[in-house]
Amino acid sequence: MNDLRFAFRQLLKNPGFTVVAVLTLALGIGATTAIYSVVSTVLLNPVPGPEPDRLIEIGERSHGNKNEPRFGGVTTHSLEALRSKNEFFTGVIWMDRLDLERKDSDFIELISGVAVPPNFFSQWDIKPVLGRTFGTDEAVRRVDWRSLDRDAVMVVSYSFWQSRLGGQADVLGKVIEANGHHFTIIGVMPRHFQFPNGAHPTVWIPVENSNPQEILQNIRMFVRLKAGVTVEKVQAMLDSVAGQLLQEHPDLFNTEWRKRGGGFGFLTRPLRHAFTQAHYRARDLQGTLFGLLAAIGFVLLIACVNIANLMLARTEKRQQELAIRAAVGASRMRLMRQLLTESALLAGLGAVAGLVVTFYGIKLLLLLLPETLPRLRAVEMDGHALAFTVLVSVITVLAFGLAPAWFGGRASVNHALKQAGTGSTVTPGWRRYRSGLVVTEVALALILLTGAGLMIESVIRLLQVNPGFDPENLLFANPGLLRDQKYSVNPPRAGQLEEALYAGLHERIAALPGVKAVGISKIGFFQLGFIIEGREDPIGLLPAGTGVGESDLFRAMSVPLLAGRYFGPSDIGEKVGTVIINETMARLCWPGESSLNRRFRNKGGRVFEVVGVAGDVRIDRYDEKVEPMFYRPFQEQARSGGRGPFFVVRTQRDPRDMIAAIRSEIKSMEPNMTTPWFHVVRQKLFDATQAQRTYTLYLVVFAVVGLLLSAIGIYGVLAYSVTRRTREIGVRMALGAQRSHVLRMVMSEGVRLVALGIGLGLLAAFWLTRLLRHQLFEVSPTEPRVFIAVAIALLFVALIACFLPARRATRIHPMEALRHE
Repeated sequence: MNDLRFAFRQLLKNPGFTVVAVLTLALGIGATTAIYSVVSTVLLNPVPGPEPDRLIEIGERSHGNKNEPRFGGVTTHSLEALRSKNEFFTGVIWMDRLDLERKDSDFIELISGVAVPPNFFSQWDIKPVLGRTFGTDEAVRRVDWRSLDRDAVMVVSYSFWQSRLGGQADVLGKVIEANGHHFTIIGVMPRHFQFPNGAHPTVWIPVENSNPQEILQNIRMFVRLKAGVTVEKVQAMLDSVAGQLLQEHPDLFNTEWRKRGGGFGFLTRPLRHAFTQAHYRARDLQGTLFGLLAAIGFVLLIACVNIANLMLARTEKRQQELAIRAAVGASRMRLMRQLLTESALLAGLGAVAGLVVTFYGIKLLLLLLPETLPRLRAVEMDGHALAFTVLVSVITVLAFGLAPAWFGGRASVNHALKQAGTGSTVTPGWRRYRSGLVVTEVALALILLTGAGLMIESVIRLLQVNPGFDPENLLFANPGLLRDQKYSVNPPRAGQLEEALYAGLHERIAALPGVKAVGISKIGFFQLGFIIEGREDPIGLLPAGTGVGESDLFRAMSVPLLAGRYFGPSDIGEKVGTVIINETMARLCWPGESSLNRRFRNKGGRVFEVVGVAGDVRIDRYDEKVEPMFYRPFQEQARSGGRGPFFVVRTQRDPRDMIAAIRSEIKSMEPNMTTPWFHVVRQKLFDATQAQRTYTLYLVVFAVVGLLLSAIGIYGVLAYSVTRRTREIGVRMALGAQRSHVLRMVMSEGVRLVALGIGLGLLAAFWLTRLLRHQLFEVSPTEPRVFIAVAIALLFVALIACFLPARRATRIHPMEALRHE
């Protein structure tokens, strides 16, 4: 206890050292633990429960236009054929989309529902925060893709409970009427259970089985392998089942998309891939999180090096104290015990502060995760990562805190007292050792600064990308899905009614005060195969629709027409094959040639002729890949599959001010549709850069912290050097040395260390920044301007750190220095 009280007094006596050391430890421990906790939960171990590697997902193999294999959901027949394979699986679960619709005061509210077996939640070993999950006798039967045979119970997600039900504590037993049935809420899942729709409000409904007569597609199927069953054995069984299904249902499983690339079959993948690779933003997310983990590793190294420097500087100043203790009888072990207590106390304070940094760091890092990312586990503090970082930091503190006592015990007490009294410089070995630590800090800081500089340059270029149109005062208005029976009973008549509806909506929206132009569009979900005149192999093209005349998409969005003409009334009609293509399709299909009047055809033999070439547009993200696309008049595309139809509204003022009026016009025209949704285009594009902007912000913070730690290290070394050389500098100035000479002498010592660190850092950064190439947008990982700017910035900060102790040295009065000694 005496040692502990003395250690407290020592730390309070040196508040500058204590604060810097504790904050350095807190940042190294807390930030590293926080980032690894997120990486572990989201990427490395996303599946809870025992033996997660034995959980696999089974999907049917299909193929795209390039014959590449695709992992897709299974059909009803495949699910039934595989559920009985008890010799391979101990548990089988599945899920399928089952959207619910209920009428509210304005429109039909669309609820994102998932049909699951009753044992779905028991597979994850996750308890609800309210109520319970499904019982085995509560499953209902499915009549078709959106209908059930009777009323049912449901479990809701945390986000649904909060956003749709107000987070009411008495939600259990509440009944929701949708799809002609009553659904009773029996449970609320915890916030972190976001499977399969991410944070989107979701409900789960227990379904026993699908109607065998209703062939459903894209059912997701998960199984747990029995002990001793390998993936290879399962694949052999799946190949056998695929052969049987081909024989029993040739019309279903021998389609064009399944015949390609080896024919119909099954694929398997570990369940964790559903969280780490299947998501459309998975590559961005993995690169971001692993990049941050590498960056914080550098910060941890810099922190440890800085702590080593601080501990060495502090304990070297205490050589006289240690010598006096030894002179009055203290043994080496007694001295080491005292220093061990002080180091352990410092490490403990740093670890406690690190827990605080970890807690808030995890909250900040969760902002990086896309809302649509599926999750099963809560992101919590990773005990192994915390133990590792604390261990590394504590070892650093103890090692460099005990070193002076260990080596001091070997020296003569009389010699130590003389050294402390004369203020002579340390041995060359110690000087080189501390200088090496400073060089290491500078090199690591330069690597971090270079990475941050490259990301800043990348984000700047990303935000300056021309999306291909003018996004200012532009609004995307997406009417909901039509649910009135008149739009589905008689297809020809329904098509006319739908066309009249959108024509009327266009007229009403265009007549609103403050609206300058309104276009209408429809974009397909995926590419279709087309044969280009003069080529044999099909090319994947994305079909889209545009309005004609006053509803022209291109003129409303200010998309440049690069060649040819816009559509006119004569282009409308299924027997007319005129198209406008985008620039990407022109380059792909007719590189270096004019694409006007060129022809291509679909699989049915319909011929299309190019009459115009429009610029490429990026409507979702600045960095999205532009697909080869062609446009036909909207009337032809209106009832085809895909995204839309949607209106593009150009306004005279802030588009947000027009949303209520447009919503009102849609309601007055047709209330029997799902709730419309709106996007302010400029904001939509900016929000899509959140991951890059947040990643850049973290890198900048880490780089600035590394820079400050390096500056503190440089300052500490030179300040300590000036203190040790007080007598020498006093003698020099007494013999006529000018202040400028002393300034250059001290600064040259620091500049040499900084220059060496910058040189080594540039060499390392030249190779390590290549790991950022997937995160960069139109920026080379070895961009010379960034390297030069970072080196200059680091040199500038380092010169300031060198100047302060050098200026202090020039103020040493010769007589005071000699009298003090």
